Amino acid sequence: MSAGRTIAAAARAAARNKVVQGLAASAGAAAAKHAGPIAQQRYAAWRDRRVDRDRAIKLARQLRGRYSQDTIIDGVPHFVVWKDGAPIAAFPHVDQLETRPELQGFDTRLTREPPPPRRLRPNGQE
Repeated sequence: MSAGRTIAAAARAAARNKVVQGLAASAGAAAAKHAGPIAQQRYAAWRDRRVDRDRAIKLARQLRGRYSQDTIIDGVPHFVVWKDGAPIAAFPHVDQLETRPELQGFDTRLTREPPPPRRLRPNGQE
């Protein structure tokens, strides 16, 4: 019997063993207990950033303006919507946006045109 077949046979035998199954289940549960909150936190941060980006792009389209991404305000990256060289809104929200020192003299070359809206396919899907 080749080494590969021997290893595969041993793995199958271990998978059928009740003790090994119990150990694997408890190890999996322990890993999920520690990884679960971290994974949820990472997903929530990704989701919030995605929502902020989508809102900035939609508002920029609506106003026929531009947007900038990763604009640092108070040490945190934001998506900022611009119209005629002035900041209109920031995502996440920033109070008194137009008076923020980080945005005074902002280089407009860092702004982007919002992409065109996605068109629906004839079957109603994007």
